[in-house]
Amino acid sequence: MRYVIFLLILLSACDPVKRVPPTSSCDPACALPDVCDEGRGACVPGCGGALCRADQVCDPETTTCVTPDEPCEPEDCESPFFCDPETGACVHLCRVTTCPEGRCDEETGGCVPLCAGVTCEAGFTCDALRGVCVGVCDGRLCGDGEICDPQTGVCVPEEPQTCTEDQVPQPNSGIAAPAGLDGCPDGMALSATAGVCLDRWEAHLVEVGDGGVTTPWSPYFNPGNRRVRAVSAPGAVPQGYITQVQATAACAEAGKRLCSRTEWEAACRGASNLTYPYGSVRQPGVCNDARTPHPVVEYFGTTESWIWSELDHPCINQLHDSLDRTGANTGCVTPEGFFDLMGNLHEWIDDPAGTFKGGYYVDTVINGDGCLYTTTAHNVSHWDYSTGFRCCADAP
Repeated sequence: MRYVIFLLILLSACDPVKRVPPTSSCDPACALPDVCDEGRGACVPGCGGALCRADQVCDPETTTCVTPDEPCEPEDCESPFFCDPETGACVHLCRVTTCPEGRCDEETGGCVPLCAGVTCEAGFTCDALRGVCVGVCDGRLCGDGEICDPQTGVCVPEEPQTCTEDQVPQPNSGIAAPAGLDGCPDGMALSATAGVCLDRWEAHLVEVGDGGVTTPWSPYFNPGNRRVRAVSAPGAVPQGYITQVQATAACAEAGKRLCSRTEWEAACRGASNLTYPYGSVRQPGVCNDARTPHPVVEYFGTTESWIWSELDHPCINQLHDSLDRTGANTGCVTPEGFFDLMGNLHEWIDDPAGTFKGGYYVDTVINGDGCLYTTTAHNVSHWDYSTGFRCCADAP
């Protein structure tokens, strides 16, 4: 019987119903995230539901009480860090260093040129003003009878050759698109005026084979049904002899698209709504836009009407002083850095009725001046020696 009485007393002591809850000195009770400071009898800001000790602080990221580090001493910080007397922490020199003509080097904390540590592939060099790799022929102007070597950037004599339609020259071998600017795809830059990324140069093509392997495509021949990709780079012979349908597919293969008329004209005219890429007044010779005699007449040596049915001949664009390499006309550029929007080649735009813009190396007047030049006489399947293109892409 004594054991039964002892067991009942024990169970009674463990009955949670009869426990007396601890009392709080805070009345009314504190609402989270505040907690009760029993010593002061007041609600104070808590830290994850807890009250930090006097020697602790609340870490806002983890909402836990932590003991702060002791303030640093100068000898505690290793270069390129220094002891900041205001925060008592080791701070990287680049956080307080301003480099007006370069960038702060993370390893040393000192100012270095933008191109320091930048390695460019063959055919490219680092632009000291932007710290990015650009083609060695980007903007390079060579003399008459010379051409810029896309591998070395050196002007070398252009070898004259007799053209036949059986030859398939590959002037763009080894030319690749430089990295895009402003977060745009390769070969492109952002046109703030147009609100899109735009190829900086007129496009040339590469053929895409099995497994995505690419080989050069001659810019003097129509690609037919081949799988081709648009490439925008300086120092290339841009692709003529192309339909709007083919240009659309080539842009898509590069993850791009043809520009709308609004986008194309906005990029050409710029924020000042210019008539020409370079200004409001025509400047003869700045762009490749007024060749005489007409190349078709010169190549066939006659003005008889039959020559106008031969506009697909690959030798037309291989005549001297005809089609220029991209970027060769250094003054024919917009303030945002887009070359040859006027002249050189007509440029297809995204219009199902068939429209190309900008004129070409024979004329930039008949169908409108400069950026306003618009040809609507052909459908999207038309092509001849003068039809080229460049791509757009949505802004990042």
